[in-house]
Amino acid sequence: MIDEKDRDALVEYRLQQAFETIELARFLVKNQKLVIAVNRIYYGMYYSLTALALATGFETSK
Repeated sequence: MIDEKDRDALVEYRLQQAFETIELARFLVKNQKLVIAVNRIYYGMYYSLTALALATGFETSK
């Protein structure tokens, strides 16, 4: 079990990852690198949902 301070730090880290990844996806779309952009969009959503799950106490093994 993770303590509240560590959880909050991890949520913040995952959100930062999400923002950076989505910014990269925007750059890739602008430069017509669409296949790579789709991958970055996927990971941006993954990082965001991971942060949400951590913030709300949702746990999963996968």
